Amino acid sequence: MKKITALAAVLVLCAAHASAYENSYAGYSVKDGQPYYKLEAKKVYAYTNISSKKVYQNEDDLKNTAVNIVNYYTAEDMEQILGEKFSTVYFDAEYEKLALLERSQLNPKTVPAPLLELDKYAEHDSNGNLTIQSKVLKEKLEKLTPLIKTGKIAGKKAITISYLYKQGDVLVKIDTSLVSANDRLYLLSTVNTDQDLYAPKKDEKDADADADIDDINTDEESDENDEAKTEPKSAASAKEEMEKALEVENVFVRDVPAETMQRFDKAHTDLLKGFKAFAPTSTPKAISFTDAAAGKSVQLPDDWFYGQLNLKYKDKGTFYLTLASSMKEMQEVAANTDYDSVYSVLAIPQADPEYQKKVTELYSSGARNVLQHWNHLLITASVDNITDAEIKELLSTPVANRLAVESFISEGLQRMKGFSNEYFALKDYKTNFDFTQEKALIGINADTDLLKDFAYNNKILLSCNQKAATAMLFIKKTDAETEKSLEQQVNEWHF
Repeated sequence: MKKITALAAVLVLCAAHASAYENSYAGYSVKDGQPYYKLEAKKVYAYTNISSKKVYQNEDDLKNTAVNIVNYYTAEDMEQILGEKFSTVYFDAEYEKLALLERSQLNPKTVPAPLLELDKYAEHDSNGNLTIQSKVLKEKLEKLTPLIKTGKIAGKKAITISYLYKQGDVLVKIDTSLVSANDRLYLLSTVNTDQDLYAPKKDEKDADADADIDDINTDEESDENDEAKTEPKSAASAKEEMEKALEVENVFVRDVPAETMQRFDKAHTDLLKGFKAFAPTSTPKAISFTDAAAGKSVQLPDDWFYGQLNLKYKDKGTFYLTLASSMKEMQEVAANTDYDSVYSVLAIPQADPEYQKKVTELYSSGARNVLQHWNHLLITASVDNITDAEIKELLSTPVANRLAVESFISEGLQRMKGFSNEYFALKDYKTNFDFTQEKALIGINADTDLLKDFAYNNKILLSCNQKAATAMLFIKKTDAETEKSLEQQVNEWHF
């Protein structure tokens, strides 16, 4: 009996570990429950609160998906942000000060509270972090009135900043709790949305449709409408329309159904319940992802991130899609994007003769900005539990099928090379085909030019066996440095 009890305890511990993310260098773990989507970088981990096992059992769950985000900051990071020494003792003192103000029913903003100046955290994002308060959301949140509360959540002292607002037809709630342990600060954020509360009712949609029909009564009115459509707008007006569509509006808790607020609160409480802080180790955590269908893991460079979609189809196996790249490169692309040019093109009616020319110019300038700062991209996709008869047939006659596949792909690549233009040019390529009754491998190594000035090397690996299939695409700028260990792992991405 004792052996059975011990075995059960071990199984429980293993199951708990399997559904938790741990960063020993950051000094925390969080129960993520095998999420269907997750993103990891050096100092941030984000995931959905819907399990990959449930996502396709009830599609309505997707409408109520919450995203949880954990950011961590060392004492050195916090000193740069605050301009003074930070420790957990410092946090506790700030917590008690804010709690006293709350008990006295005074506004926490009546006294200096450096910990609550979240815009300073956003300025620190270049150091491998990415917060809710950065970039686009920063300007939006500044227009809202946050609710600041102190109190213990799941036994942890937490300073929580909450935003409740409407954007378009969507209700959004963002909760960020500040928690400290071992002289580190953790930002635990939950982003909840509700797409039903402010969604147009069916009769409203019908009324809008009837109104549109009523507007088209005579040829004369139709001509007037056509003239209005072709009348050019200014870039400023297009920008104003776009910003209006993205406007945020404060929402009061009293105006939201109680069950909706309960769902929002539960999602954030579950995040804190699943969060555990412990003494950090001295060895930095390597950023890596695992594709269980392919049976492969890839360790990424220190400044990279990855996002992974994990879908378990009922009785049909699991599909994994992973995208990885440099966080710094992606941030440089975003920082150098010319949004005013986008607005200027949106201001041109499609009927205008200049429209297509401007769109082409925008595409070219936008793509050029991306390519100037972006050097690497890794995409992998895999699926297991294959039952496709065509896969079985492909492996059953390997010699004949290899010749057919090789002929088809080589002919396609040769045609692509002949159709090169100023936007895309296939300069050279090599192929590799390895077919047996156990597995099939297709390898393509191609050199391309984009917009004439940017040269890339592209590696494509497609492979399958009797149980699974996987694909890998690795794009890198020819003159960019790439860690040899990453190149080696990319080359080995096949069965």
